[in-house]
Amino acid sequence: MKIWQLEREYDQLFLSVFDLRSKKSRKIRPKVLKIKEMIEKDKERAILELCKKYDGWDKEYPFQLTREEIREGAKSVNSYDLKVLRGMVERVRECHRQRKYGKKVINRGGLRVEEDYVPVEKVLIYAPGGKASYPSSLIMAAVPAQLAHVKEIHVTSPSPGGRVNPYILACAEILGIENVYRLGGAQAIFSFAMGVGGVPKVDMIVGPGNAYVEEAKRECFGSVGIDTIAGPSELLILATEPLFPEIIAKDLLSQAEHDEMAVLWLFSPDVEHIKDVISHLEINLQRSKRKGIMSKVVSERTFFVHYNSRETAISAINRLAPEHLQIIGDKDLKEKVFYSGITYVGISTPTALGDYYIGTNHILPTGGSGRFLGGLSVESFRRKRIAVEVDFSFIERYGSQAERIAEIEGLFCHKEAIRARKEMKHEIEDWVSQR
Repeated sequence: MKIWQLEREYDQLFLSVFDLRSKKSRKIRPKVLKIKEMIEKDKERAILELCKKYDGWDKEYPFQLTREEIREGAKSVNSYDLKVLRGMVERVRECHRQRKYGKKVINRGGLRVEEDYVPVEKVLIYAPGGKASYPSSLIMAAVPAQLAHVKEIHVTSPSPGGRVNPYILACAEILGIENVYRLGGAQAIFSFAMGVGGVPKVDMIVGPGNAYVEEAKRECFGSVGIDTIAGPSELLILATEPLFPEIIAKDLLSQAEHDEMAVLWLFSPDVEHIKDVISHLEINLQRSKRKGIMSKVVSERTFFVHYNSRETAISAINRLAPEHLQIIGDKDLKEKVFYSGITYVGISTPTALGDYYIGTNHILPTGGSGRFLGGLSVESFRRKRIAVEVDFSFIERYGSQAERIAEIEGLFCHKEAIRARKEMKHEIEDWVSQR
């Protein structure tokens, strides 16, 4: 396997990563647009055909599960696993509890501005359930939405053979979510973005998914809000010393098993250390249950990077903005990292634990979007609301300046709208005094 020399191959490394990240979108986008076109044209009939094609439905199942189906599905989960899931809900709730958002008021010089936050009204949570089912992602999305007081929470998950994974249903039961659907893939995203096939049109779609789901969310952004482009998993491990190659190999594989589109990096200052990690990867792959997926990720989508300068390594990491970063060695380097989706510090803090039970959110920006986006949080489900009122003292003080800017920009109706208040000041004041 290739070992990159960071100082010598800095630009080539980024070109290769960019090509890898963007290749999936170039291949998949035409297929996703075709699915969108089908749903726009044939609506419910198209959704049914897509479910038969991709989820192997043998008949026309209702899109929404009944309350009894949810309850019966949850019953098949054993009591210990239910306890574990409830524990995760509590861990996530504890980490996401926020201070109360009070109203902020500015009141001076004839100007009053009131600012507060209101929850998004209708949210869809996409819970992956194709090649693997992720009840943890449902918990990660639902808990902050509930803490934000979202009015309507809908959940959808792929349903091979028409059946939703019982652990997804158990989580819905624990969380008290009654609106559960058996739709997956890009067709689920477009259905809820458009409000077709008897499913509601939502205001926001959140949750991770495969490359098709990611591309569909990207296409829908603007008609609905999205959390982030939560695509295939990424993990970058920064080792500052030649430490624990066996553990590092296991950590890399923990993210490789998500999806054959995952992207991994190991940055180390020691070439022999990198070779040791590669040896442990090969050993662990032989006994992995998901060997096919993981072997492809390790051989085609993993970058082993040797660096001489920590400063150069940190610069590269900030530019890459990986979804997950683990720092093994010098913990103080966390202060120099700005754009990873999340940073796990120290050998005792694996990404895998953060995926489940630390309580911080695992729905994180991927593909470098951490340079301008953060992970899912309570704030993700709130929008700022602003109300403004001015009196005539403010217009007298600033109206002429605002009129002049309107003239500069050639927007003369703007100017007239401001001037009308000045010209009709007495009529307006008389009207106000009579109310």
